[in-house]
Amino acid sequence: MDNNQQGFNQQPYQQPYQQAYQEPAYQQCAVPEAPAIGFGEAISRCFKNYATFSGRATRAEFWWWQLFSFLVGCVLGWIPILGWLISLALFLPGLAVAVRRLHDIGKGGGFWFIYLIPLVGSPIFYLIWNCTKSEPQDNRFGPYLG
Repeated sequence: MDNNQQGFNQQPYQQPYQQAYQEPAYQQCAVPEAPAIGFGEAISRCFKNYATFSGRATRAEFWWWQLFSFLVGCVLGWIPILGWLISLALFLPGLAVAVRRLHDIGKGGGFWFIYLIPLVGSPIFYLIWNCTKSEPQDNRFGPYLG
């Protein structure tokens, strides 16, 4: 038996019609991302909207506020009375930006209370919801910020 009969020299199997790769339709119509804001602008927005629970907040605004709160807590938190006053002062704008962030993904502010339920309000919900992209259109909480 020669090599040709055993299939050693045969061409690899090819599809009769090979199509060039195309991106799926849901990726072709990319949604514009909300413009990124810097650290200073995010902090000033949060202080400007100190106790504003209506409207929307972008991912950048939320995460810059989280970083700011963490850094201030690390630097000033060890001073007994001052640390307590600072954390008390930063609690309300932190809660407000968290509620506005939930509004940005189309959820009501009441969903924030899920974080308080043991085992249900795990950090997984927190990360998933706060890392989710904004709804790319106006929603019942306000206009799109992009």
